[in-house]
Amino acid sequence: MLPARLRAGLLFFVSAVASSALGQELPKDFDAYVERTMKTFQVPGLSIAVVKDGKVVLAKGYGITKLGTTNPATSDTLFGIASN
Repeated sequence: MLPARLRAGLLFFVSAVASSALGQELPKDFDAYVERTMKTFQVPGLSIAVVKDGKVVLAKGYGITKLGTTNPATSDTLFGIASN
């Protein structure tokens, strides 16, 4: 499990991405942005879903599911966060 500081950073990142994406189209360099941010927060993998007006704009996984594995994260990967 990720340390609390990394989990908090990741949650903030995902919230910021979702908030900015709801008001406009996703930037063309969105994948690069996600990968840079993952590196900054030392996050091995994540899944993102952005929904606008009831339609899925983006559902994608980045990185790996768990440190020490090579299993790629997908839009269906379940990650433990906070108390969920």
